[in-house]
Amino acid sequence: MNNIKDMFQQASYKRKLKQMVKNAESTYGKGYVLHEIGRFEDALEKYDEAASIWEELQQELLQNEMDDEAENAAKRELEVRFNKCFILFKLDKKEEALAIVEDTIQKTPDDIKPVFSKGFLLFNIGQYEEALRILDKAISLEPEYPDAWCCKANTLYQLERFEEALESYEKAIEFADIMHFNFPRYSFLNTNPDPTIKKNASGIWYCKANTLEKLGKHKEAIEAYNNALEIKPAFSDAWYCMGNTLEEIGENENALNAYSNALEVERGFTAALENKANLLFKLGREEEAKELLGSN
Repeated sequence: MNNIKDMFQQASYKRKLKQMVKNAESTYGKGYVLHEIGRFEDALEKYDEAASIWEELQQELLQNEMDDEAENAAKRELEVRFNKCFILFKLDKKEEALAIVEDTIQKTPDDIKPVFSKGFLLFNIGQYEEALRILDKAISLEPEYPDAWCCKANTLYQLERFEEALESYEKAIEFADIMHFNFPRYSFLNTNPDPTIKKNASGIWYCKANTLEKLGKHKEAIEAYNNALEIKPAFSDAWYCMGNTLEEIGENENALNAYSNALEVERGFTAALENKANLLFKLGREEEAKELLGSN
């Protein structure tokens, strides 16, 4: 009878543990949904609740000498608490986010996610030199991590170290995640098809273009803007900035087209509207300029 009783107790205990895991994951899932719909404070509460369940589960497992399972529970608790930093960042509570990231780094110093996140946060609060140091550490942990290269490039840009920024943007583009494969039609007829690989790098190309513009390399900047737009045609800022560059080198008709495309993507884009109208006035096309301003 005692053996049967022990079996029932063990089964009941396992059900209890499984329920705790289920509750922790469910609570975290609710927090994630709240985060996605913009209810950030509510999301933080759910994340804290989920982390507490994982912590309680960890203690329960340790008491029963289930060390491997306890270690996994501790990892999940740390992960949930770390993910709070993304919500705190959106709430503009960057110092609180940084404290969470630093705590995570102390516990997992070789994990690139918190190391990169620290560099990103330092960049956003204007501590550029320290951000560079941390981002270099992130890159040393994972040399092909595109976000770290891009953030490093943005940091160098803010420090007006434009040539170095360009080198980092190139690395970010090289390692950017592949968006999709776009095989040419009838490529099966070719024994050596050359697929066009589009990378998730439109923003990086845009930043590179702005850097080239700062260096007065207008033609190269236009090429970089075009690369950004090839990946993301509905990129109003890229159209607008390319319009500025085209106007600067005297390609006025192309500049007008670029401003028009920016306005087509974002109808209320005031700067693009004003630039297009001003250029029309400059070209002596006053009626078109007045019509443009009157229709918006």
